Amino acid sequence: MHTRTWLVWLAATTAIAILSPHPLYHLLIILAVGYVFVARRDDRPLARSFPLFARAGAVIWLSYIVFAAITVGGPRGATVLFNAPAYQLPVWLGGIVLGGPITAEALAWGATRGLSLWTLLLIFGAFNALVDHHRLLRLVPRSLFHAGLAVTIAIAFAPGLVRSGQEIIAAQRARGHRFGSIRSWWALVGPLLAGSLERALQLAEALEARGYGRTLTKPSTGRMIGLLLGLSMLTTTLISWLWAGSTVLPIMAPFGGIGLALVWWSAHQLSRTVSRTTYRRERWHHHDTITCLAAIGAVIVIALLRLLKPTALVYYPFPEIIPPTFDLLIGTTILALAVPAIPMHTSAPRHARRIVADRRAARRAAQQQSAFAD
Repeated sequence: MHTRTWLVWLAATTAIAILSPHPLYHLLIILAVGYVFVARRDDRPLARSFPLFARAGAVIWLSYIVFAAITVGGPRGATVLFNAPAYQLPVWLGGIVLGGPITAEALAWGATRGLSLWTLLLIFGAFNALVDHHRLLRLVPRSLFHAGLAVTIAIAFAPGLVRSGQEIIAAQRARGHRFGSIRSWWALVGPLLAGSLERALQLAEALEARGYGRTLTKPSTGRMIGLLLGLSMLTTTLISWLWAGSTVLPIMAPFGGIGLALVWWSAHQLSRTVSRTTYRRERWHHHDTITCLAAIGAVIVIALLRLLKPTALVYYPFPEIIPPTFDLLIGTTILALAVPAIPMHTSAPRHARRIVADRRAARRAAQQQSAFAD
């Protein structure tokens, strides 16, 4: 699918997960995300990172349950399971009480909050595993091409380093070398360091040969000053809001808006000084349109339900634990996030005709070559 389609899907899935802090709906989101990953995964090295996100989310979920059970930070609930030894921390550590009565409500609260973080981790893990990062970085504005290039090199560095290390280890073992003590690993470190330096020099020469850093015109001082001034205005607005709260928003909101407009104008003007060549453009298919419409529609429905029936999307186990309810309309809306996993056969006949035409052309060329040889 198109990279912009994946961005829309990521934004929609994250928004729905935040708007519906409910364990049943989060489990449904996890199932939809897992189904999309299984249906769309490939053999790239980054595609193997999804299990890592899943394991990290499981650890965070268990830690959240333990933390919610042993700390006293609010209502504890009415269903006491057992009493644990209590210990109060010093005042300079917040005076938090560890232990005490362990209630089912506290465990349910920790499980639901931890499940929310686990869901977000799985969403970003699926996005990280399914999206081509090089295509994603092509969407960066031209004024930030230096940062985009640095991120591209950083992304390609780790898989290349691992691949080089595996090749060196295989070559050294083929020569009879055995890795045991610390000194024996120099047979890996030395060639790996030399290969990294050689690749760095080759990359520098390739960038220089391709005219890296060439701009159409020199960036004017006024544009750079405007960019710095806009960022300073945005930073001042954010600090004022965090320091004084919402009371300063009527005064600082126009100030921050002017800073945002100034940053946009400066970045737009700076991007005009950078030339960019696209060798292989992504094509927008019907599946992309259907996925974007489904994701945006799901977000709109969930947002309207959050405004009209906010209690249907939120699960709160206090003061007494109750089973979570399930709304069929909300569940059906969340299932729309699994649309990227549905195979679309609209382009299959065209692709099949193209394969047949290529085979006929290759057969005709082979016949002409054999006739010329005779």
